[in-house]
Order: sequence, then C-alpha cells, then structure tokens
Amino acid sequence: MSTADAADAGACEETALTVEGMMCGSCAAAVAAVLQRQPGVLGAGVNFAADAASVRWNPARTSLEAICGAVTRLGYPARPLGDGDSGTPHAALRRALQLRLAVAVCFGMWSMMAAVLLYLGPLGPVEPWARWYLALASGVLALPVLGYSAHAFYLAGWRTLRAGVPGLDSLITLAVVAAVLISGWRLAQGSAEVYFDAAVMLVTFQLVARLIDHRVRRQAAGAVQAYLRALPEQALRLDSMGQAETVPVAALTVGDRVRIPPGERIAVDGTVVTGRSAVDCSMLTGESTPRRCTTGRAVLAGSRNGEGTLEVRVDNAAGRRRIDRLARSVRHLLGHKSALQRITDRMARALLPVVIVAATLAAALVLANGGPVTEAAARALAVLVITCPCALSLAVPLVAVMAISQAGRQALLFRDPAVLEAAAGGRTVVFDKTGTLTESTPAVGRVDPAPGTDRDELLRLAASASAGSHHPLGKALQGVGTGVDTAGARRVDAGDGITWDGPHGRVRVGRADWLWRHGIDVPSARDRGTEVCVARGSSFLGRIHFHERLRPEARAVIASLRNLGCGIRILSGDSPRACRRIADQLGLAPQAVLARRTPEAKRAEIEALQRHDRVIFVGDGQNDGLALAAAELGLAVGEAEPTARAAAAAILPRGISAVPDALGLARHARNAMHRNLAWALAYNALALPAALMGYVPPVIAAITMGSSTLCVLVNSGLFVLSERRRDAEADRNLSNRYEPALS
Repeated sequence: MSTADAADAGACEETALTVEGMMCGSCAAAVAAVLQRQPGVLGAGVNFAADAASVRWNPARTSLEAICGAVTRLGYPARPLGDGDSGTPHAALRRALQLRLAVAVCFGMWSMMAAVLLYLGPLGPVEPWARWYLALASGVLALPVLGYSAHAFYLAGWRTLRAGVPGLDSLITLAVVAAVLISGWRLAQGSAEVYFDAAVMLVTFQLVARLIDHRVRRQAAGAVQAYLRALPEQALRLDSMGQAETVPVAALTVGDRVRIPPGERIAVDGTVVTGRSAVDCSMLTGESTPRRCTTGRAVLAGSRNGEGTLEVRVDNAAGRRRIDRLARSVRHLLGHKSALQRITDRMARALLPVVIVAATLAAALVLANGGPVTEAAARALAVLVITCPCALSLAVPLVAVMAISQAGRQALLFRDPAVLEAAAGGRTVVFDKTGTLTESTPAVGRVDPAPGTDRDELLRLAASASAGSHHPLGKALQGVGTGVDTAGARRVDAGDGITWDGPHGRVRVGRADWLWRHGIDVPSARDRGTEVCVARGSSFLGRIHFHERLRPEARAVIASLRNLGCGIRILSGDSPRACRRIADQLGLAPQAVLARRTPEAKRAEIEALQRHDRVIFVGDGQNDGLALAAAELGLAVGEAEPTARAAAAAILPRGISAVPDALGLARHARNAMHRNLAWALAYNALALPAALMGYVPPVIAAITMGSSTLCVLVNSGLFVLSERRRDAEADRNLSNRYEPALS
C-alpha cells in the first residue's frame, strides 16, 4: 500500500465484485495480483469457487469502473455484485469440463496405447520400420487432447504469466508445449522418440483435478438466493380504503402499509401501525423468547408473526432490508476465502522458475561438452517431463474428494473441499445457542401451583387452554398436559395470553400483568424468567416456568471436542442470563459466553477470535449466516435454515453430535494431503538432479512421472481404507455399548 493510500485508508470503501471465467486458484491469484496493483486499491481477496472478489479501495484515487476494467482486460469480466447475482453459470462450466475430459480420455487412450507399443519396441513386438509410424499416430491422436482439452490451461497460464503470478497452469503449459515441440522436431528428423504421452497424461490428470474442484462452486453463488428464498414473494398491501390486495414484495415502496396474518413470515422491514402480537425473531437474532409487538414497534423481514394480525408500514423495501444486507455481506465474506488449489499453486509458483533454470542448465551442459543439439533438447525435455506436476496437481484434490466421499457415508456434507485444511487446524469451536446447543422448543420447568391447587390440574388446564396454539410456550404446554380438553371457545390476545371458555369455566393463561388487567390478583414473584400465569374465573391457580432444553448429546460433544484440544465458546443473540444457564450446564466459564450479539456483532467476534486462531463456528439460523461465512469453517447443523446452509462450508444433518467426527475426518485428510505433497516434492527433489545430469532419458522420465502419480493414488487409497476401518471400529463399539440394553 502506498503512503497516499495509507493516509486515506480511513475513507476507503469495500465492494464485492462478481468475476466470471475463473477456472482455478491460479486464475484467482492473477485477478488478486491485478487488483492489488491498481492505484488506490488498499486490499483485495479473490475466491474462484465463489466467482467473487472483495476489494477495499480509495474513491479519491480510483473508481469502481477502473477497477472492474483492469480485471476485465486481463480476460475475466468483472462487475459489482448485485442483488440476486448468481455469478458464472456453473452448470455450463461443469459440462465444458466434462466434455474436455471425455475427449482427453477417448483420444488419450489411443495415443497412450501407441506410446506403450513404442516402449515395448526393444522387446520385439514392433518392427523397427513401424516405430516412426506409431510415433506419428501417437501425436495425431493426441492433437484433440492437446488442442481442445488443454485450451483452458494455456489461456489461464498466459493470463497468470501476464499478471506476474504464474502457477500450476503456467507449469503445465510449459511442459506440454515443450513436449509437443520437441516431439514434432524428433518426428521431422525421422526419430520415433516422442513424448506426446507425457503431455496427454498431464492434461488428463489435471482435468480430473479441476472437475473435482468444480463440484463445490455452487455454494457461494447461491448464498444471496438462499436468504431471499426464506422470505415470502408476495404481500398483502392495503389501499387508502383499507382493502387488501396481493402484490409482489418487489412492488412495495417505503410508506406502503401491509397486513401480516397470524403465523406468516414478515416480508419487509417496517413499523407496526396497528395490532398486537408476539413475533418470533429467533432465526434472525437468536432470542429464545418471542418479542411483544404493539403499535410503534419495529419488525424485521424474516421474523415470523405469532397469534395476532399486524398492520405494518414499510420502512425498507426489497433490496434495502436488513436481510438483504446480510445476504450481500455473506457473499462478500465468501469472496475473501481461498480455494482448494491454493497450496499446490503456491508450490507450483515456486517450482516454475526452478524448472526453467534447470532445463536451460541441462541443455547448456550438453552443448558445453560438445554434445549435439538434439541431445541437449532431449536432456532439457527430460527435466521438464520428470518434473511435470501430475502428482503435485492431484496431491490435494484427490484426497479431498475421497474425504468428502467418506464424509458422505457418515452424513457429513462438506460443500467446499478447501475447508478440510481449516477444519483440521481449528482449535476454537464457537457454538450458537438457540436451536444449536438447545432444543428448538422450550421445556416446562418448575411448576408453582397456588395453595389448594393440584399441580397436574394446573398443567391440564394450561394445556387445554393452549390447544392449537402456534406460540412456542403454548406448544410446550401441549406436550406435558394429560387429559387435554379441546372443547370450548378460545380467544387469543396476541402477545398477552389466551382465554378459554370451556367445561371448567373461564380459564386464562398468559402474562401476569395481563391477568392483573382482568382483575385477578397475581402474587409477585422473585424469579420472573420465562413464565405463564394461570387463572380460573377470578382465582389465581399458579405459575408455570419454562427453560431451554439442552440437547441430550451436547455434554458428550463438548467433552469430545475438549479431548481433541479445542477451546469452546458460546456466541448468541439471546440474553446473558439465558446463555449463562446453558454454559453452566456444559461446565463452561462465564468468560466463554458472548451474549446479546446481533448478526453483525457475531461476525465481528468471529473475526476478532481469528486474529489468534482458526475458528470453527456451529450454527443453524439466519442470524448465524455472517458468522458461518466469516469463520474458517462454518458448520450448519440439524435442520438448519436454508440461509445458514448457504453460508456454511459443511452441513451436518445429524446435528452437533457430528462435529467431533467432522474435525477428526478433516485432520486425517490433512495428514494424507501432507503425505502426498511431501512425496510429490521429494520426488522432484530426487528426480531433478538425476535428469539434469543426464541419467534419466525422456522415456524413463515419462514412466517415472507416472510412477509418482501412482504413489499419490496409492496413498490416497490407503487413507480411505483407514477411514473405513475406523468407521467399522466405531460401529462395533456402538453395538457393544447398546446390545446389553437392547437384550
């Protein structure tokens, strides 16, 4: 950053861009390099899997048009991220990759067959006069692979070279072009020593790696749509006469009035004009208790109305609602995340100049010793072929796809292979509370009947009065009362309580102050947590208290994570008191609890924690989207909201019980990736000097390159076998634990 930029950093803007045409981590690195070189740009992050870039820039020194123009001139059309922008058509890109791979496999198979016959030539199956024709056939059959299938690599290699950040694509392009040029030269001289098979093998393996990486590219692009799908598309707009008409939400403007029927999701940000209700904001804010809404109270799009009917004045129309801002922020955060190939790209970037210098040095040594030009070219090609990054390009994605396949068998749905490394390195696990560590429905806790009132009778009357209620507390009451009577008439005073005129007289269940307003003397209580009061006629019958139920598996999950060396925190939008109650049950210290945090504050807390450690966030609601996207690894658990699923890198349908399994699998996968990378680098370290000194001819170099790739495949297969043995052992332990109880 320049001095001028640093001086104006306080006045910078941050913008999310959609970038089309990126195929790999090398493309993302090229776009990031171009962005960071632009005058006035203070920082940039690019994620090719999300087709997104995040740019911090100084409006006094540049413009958004200039920034987008620089990226577009590189060959990647860029534009500001708009509402509902889905980025590159992933289905079309995937089909193109599949077609290129099909061509590579079909024609490459025949080209390799001719090459195999050439390798066996000294053993006698091929007459000497036919060897040149087989070499020519190998080259002709390789043309569709080297021309069509490899075209994207040439393009990406050239663009990254222009940007000054050559990576794996540049290395592939160099090796393929060198193999083709030298093979063509040898054919023109009448020699049958050609190396088309090495080039075909490299292109095919790399296409497989790219197709693996492409499986997850829909995740980030669908984040905005998932948020918007959580809202109704139509609303009841009231005209000047109070008549309601159904209109698209997009047609609403600031100042319009809309009617929100009971139980409906609210589609706009607005202010209540008339009506009383209790609004469930738990998925937006994490509050476990519904908010009372009366005239003058603000409501947010995405909340669910309770028992009453509300009339709301629109304050923020579609596109400017808080949930729209959350959606854009989630996509913006995903633009900062790197892609799966980032490790291999960094290694390839370091390897490229070494390979070029080594190949040049090999040719120069031959020429300096008086050797012919053909031998110098063969020596240089041997260096290029033996260091061809087939093993390097497959080392990470091959283990990643196997790990994700294995995770699927365990109902662990990793949507982004890149996060396996983040999951393996995570040392702090942060949980949302409401719906994640606790059950979604509150439970009946302490029951305080008035003198002369039977406890069971109190519960039966409360459950009968609440029959058919959609309120969370009403649903909890319906689950505990016995002999519930559904007869009689019920009237709901939204946000206050229910009046039931039934066989037992008039029964009221609701807030204490509501009963006071009906002339019922309600004794004061020291503990005024979440409760309802019950009265029959004018007599007070007692209080029923509620609490959040900790999920049965929560304590075991926390213990398992601690055994893995993880620190545990709770991050919630609910009250400090409610959060501390859950923390006490889990044995967590008060300083491990962060309560009453908005979605934006949750994001800030995650980012603050990540300055010191890799953070794993576990959540399930709309209010968790920003934190899920900001964390190194976001886990959406159980029946998570679609918005949480879109922002998360992994989905665990089994709930929080699968969190330790996900971390364990990721750590084993990371170890396998590191073994693969270590072998690929060790192979290059040993093979390069041998080829440089002329001990390895090009044909043996091609065979050796294939052997290195085979070693990567074998190691990846061993990883899968070890994971399956681990699963079988876990199943046996589970069976031994529960068989005595079942018998």
